[in-house]
Amino acid sequence: MLVEYKSHKIFAFSDTHGMYRRLDVPADADILICAGDACEGFAVEGLKDFFSWYNSLPAKLRIFVAGNHDMVFDEQPDYARSLIPEGVSFLENEGIEFDGIKFYSVPARPYMKTPLPIPEDVDFLITHGPAYGYLDQGLGCKNLFLSMASARPKYHIFGHVHEEGLKRKAVLGSTTFLNMSYFEELRHSLGSE
Repeated sequence: MLVEYKSHKIFAFSDTHGMYRRLDVPADADILICAGDACEGFAVEGLKDFFSWYNSLPAKLRIFVAGNHDMVFDEQPDYARSLIPEGVSFLENEGIEFDGIKFYSVPARPYMKTPLPIPEDVDFLITHGPAYGYLDQGLGCKNLFLSMASARPKYHIFGHVHEEGLKRKAVLGSTTFLNMSYFEELRHSLGSE
């Protein structure tokens, strides 16, 4: 899904589960966001291939947030970080600013054990799991929702709940929630061949 924001075209996706090469990435997207589950489990070779593919896409900024199926980031975090090429920004409990746009991520894959602070001036909060009550089929993280309550990011980009992916957006106050799971779309495209 493409989001136009502050003169940038931002393409966000999650939950490709190894089918990332089937994504139709818009050629004019200059910022790319992957909200996790690029591959399956400990598929290190698959993750290496994903990062090679992701880094080859023409963009000014590429952000990656790990999902619950990107298990190597939980089990061997130092090794997992060593797989990330220089052209990809990995975010977890930190943020970056690019051309006046602030991106931030907390690890909600899919749940956080305790609420974590999120800066109040964030444009895009990126997590793998959803906040409770928003495009989550009741499976979202209550601690993430509590963390977001005072921060109020402009956008919350996430995935994890495949059935809600790409269907619609939800809005609460000044925050727009977008479930960017491509799993269902990519899985159905396999059946149409």
